[in-house]
Amino acid sequence: MIVSEDGYILTNNHVVQGATELLVKLSDGRTVEGKLIGGDSLRDIAVIKVKARGLAPAKFGESVSLEVGEWVLAVGSPFGFDQTVTAGIVSAKGRGLGIMNRDYKDAEDFIQTDAAINPGNSGGPLINLDGEVVGINSAIFSRGGGSVGLGFSIPVELALAVYENIVAGGSVDFGWLGVELAEGAKVARVLDDSPAALAGLRTGDRVVRYRGRDVTDSGQLIRSIQFTPPGSEAEVVVLRKGKRVELVARVASRTEAEVARYGGRVIRSLGVTVITATEEALGTGKGTEGYGVFVVAVEEGGIMAQAGFQRGDIILEVDRERVRSVEGFVERLAEGGRSVRIDLQRGEVRGYTTLRR
Repeated sequence: MIVSEDGYILTNNHVVQGATELLVKLSDGRTVEGKLIGGDSLRDIAVIKVKARGLAPAKFGESVSLEVGEWVLAVGSPFGFDQTVTAGIVSAKGRGLGIMNRDYKDAEDFIQTDAAINPGNSGGPLINLDGEVVGINSAIFSRGGGSVGLGFSIPVELALAVYENIVAGGSVDFGWLGVELAEGAKVARVLDDSPAALAGLRTGDRVVRYRGRDVTDSGQLIRSIQFTPPGSEAEVVVLRKGKRVELVARVASRTEAEVARYGGRVIRSLGVTVITATEEALGTGKGTEGYGVFVVAVEEGGIMAQAGFQRGDIILEVDRERVRSVEGFVERLAEGGRSVRIDLQRGEVRGYTTLRR
């Protein structure tokens, strides 16, 4: 969808990832060349730019005000049928289903709708009855490949936040407070010297509001923290021994925090940030202690991105030799030639790719 009169367009990252040429067909029949400005594979948002006159930007609303049962429209080109509109209701909100990245479903906050979404709808808008974009159609659940009333859209607030970072030339990153949460958004642990600790959060606090929004569960709070731009302030309201306590925390970068905490390394020549894969670092309880390197961030356009690497990948072997640490990974790369084989784990799937330098 068109975001601005000067030609910025918002779509899904999976629509344009790996493309060598981008052609944009406008609703008036014109076809113009597009340029990829940047993308975020984890949150499946990409921005492209076209040079064209007379563009009409979409009107944006708020997904936070959507209610379950509210009518919405999905617009796209399912199976190649241009400018198709389907109608349905909001079936649920805050879905974190591991659709984009199985190991990071807490990073997802999908709007579920029964408006028919099919292959070809990706990147198109989900619109409320006021004609405002409230989501970006991104995924479906289907055994046969067609709509069965389970469509999922990215909230417009998240999409626009990623868009603004990409256009500004900045990195797209998660927010981080440094707390571990139990059921019901109760603070189970506060990490030393973390933003949460500096703000005064304590073990046993129950977070009830975050940035002006009521907190319903731990999953919602995790997503809200992750979607907060690093460096910004967040108002946090907690219940502490029956009393409401208002705090202000300065949200940090999750990537920078992980690198500092787990001894990671930014390899600028490859456009990747990595840490040694341990159970604590992975946060899954099923990590590969001393066996592998966890990809924290991949720079769009870098060598690793071009080879198809994503955040969440675990690098296991380089040229068929195990790597057990960041240092070992760097040493094996230095010993390899211009082309090396890298074995990796992505979710439940193990595979390999060739990295050419």
